[in-house]
Amino acid sequence: MTASRTVAPPTAPAPVLSVEDLRVDFATFDGVAEVLNGVSIDVHQGQRVGLVGESGCGKSVTMRAIMGILATPPACIRGSMLFEGRDLVTMGRAQRQALKGNAMSMVFQDPMTSLNPVFRIGEQLTDIVRWADRRRGVRRAARERRGRIL
Repeated sequence: MTASRTVAPPTAPAPVLSVEDLRVDFATFDGVAEVLNGVSIDVHQGQRVGLVGESGCGKSVTMRAIMGILATPPACIRGSMLFEGRDLVTMGRAQRQALKGNAMSMVFQDPMTSLNPVFRIGEQLTDIVRWADRRRGVRRAARERRGRIL
């Protein structure tokens, strides 16, 4: 008689960003305007995601809600947004701010105000990565120097 053994299928790694049922309403003089209704996105390590759609369909509002740069009020944000397992909806302002530019960033919809037409896009994006690396290096050096002083 042979014994059978059940092997569980491998589990996929958790997404870096998981947005579930994101809803955004804006308070207006005429009442509440529902501008997003049920947006869900999962972004895994190494993936790059671009939102594509008609003008006014909610691409910028979606990203601004994820980045935490919608004014609340008048915006009311509901749903679940997890970044590296941390809840963006309940996260404090200082914690959110620390993520921006290092762990999270976005290129705004209007390239004329976000990108310089004189330089290639690839160069500008590379500059951002270099800036972030330099910033991390400065912080690391400051911590090391502080450690030697104390």
